[in-house]
Amino acid sequence: MEIDFPDERDGSTPKTEESGSLLRLVLPEESGEGLPYAPVNWPNPGDVWSWRVGRRVATTGYYKDRYLFLPRRLRHLENSTRGKYGFASKLSVEQFVRTKFPGADINAFLASFSWKIPAKKSALTNGHVKENHFFTVPFEGMPEYDVSDSQTDTVGCKAGNKMCNSILEPLEKPPLAAMPCDLCCSEPRFCLDCCCIFCSKTINLDYGGYSYIKCEAVVDEGYICAHIAHIDCALRCYMAGTVGGSIGLDAEYYCRRCDARTDLVPHATRLLQTCASIDFRDDVEKILGVGVCILRGSQKTSAMRLLHRFELAIAKLKNGASLEGIWKVDDNFLAISEGALGHGNAPLAVPNSQDSLDVTRSSGHTLLVDFDPWTQP
Repeated sequence: MEIDFPDERDGSTPKTEESGSLLRLVLPEESGEGLPYAPVNWPNPGDVWSWRVGRRVATTGYYKDRYLFLPRRLRHLENSTRGKYGFASKLSVEQFVRTKFPGADINAFLASFSWKIPAKKSALTNGHVKENHFFTVPFEGMPEYDVSDSQTDTVGCKAGNKMCNSILEPLEKPPLAAMPCDLCCSEPRFCLDCCCIFCSKTINLDYGGYSYIKCEAVVDEGYICAHIAHIDCALRCYMAGTVGGSIGLDAEYYCRRCDARTDLVPHATRLLQTCASIDFRDDVEKILGVGVCILRGSQKTSAMRLLHRFELAIAKLKNGASLEGIWKVDDNFLAISEGALGHGNAPLAVPNSQDSLDVTRSSGHTLLVDFDPWTQP
């Protein structure tokens, strides 16, 4: 559903849909029910979905973080005993609809409402908050990534994270439970369901949780490890990507808790699928950069082929291709991608904790070093 960009001198001019109907500009962290930002009467009459936005706004004027929530009837059918059923990306919504309603017309469903939500430039008029009428999402708590002392009473999460997996009901029940842990999980603010095993900070669920990896290795009968790590933390600690020395990783993740290895090629494949559903160039480029960091230097044929797709997409973005165009195979672009990004094997410095995994500033993290994590100070 394409949206135009009218003049917004006072920050309150509605934007219009392709059909000509108006889209009301929305305040940060605002929420509501139904059209134009959530489906109504789907899949059955009377089913009204809910929506909410975050704080971040793209240069296009639309919110980067928008959430869609199931209607009450569907939450009841899912036998929910916990209160939140939310989707943080269009891809996760599509996956849910295809899984739960295999005969549904997914294109008609997505066309029935506007996924993009335009932001109001300013919430102030003459120093006062402008009056704004909106619905309140009819269930307790909303998506939140901030963690503060005031949130320590959040039920089910020791870190006080309101978007913790222990609070959000999963779309599918995990086949195996997480193993009991008396090491890192004994820390008062560490939550197994949402804290990184390296930095102890909470993970981010944006775009399907592309920025973290969960160890699903079976460690005991009926139990999996279930410890979580930020991808960038694992890369900086030489526990992910391609690493030489005694650890010997090849596009893999090494879990510090259970010593299991996880192939990262499937995770990188999901990153490509996620990018195809995102409408913001900066976010697409950032996620593609994560994929490059994971795959660069690998000797696996599947990883090398996938890396080329990542680099080709990035090269097309740098040359001004549209988001739809970067996924089209074009033989004329092969030489450009190789020349623009290269496939050199020179090791690169791992950025400090203030840096992001941005492939636009370097050719990625090539962790081809003779490194033994057990002998380092």
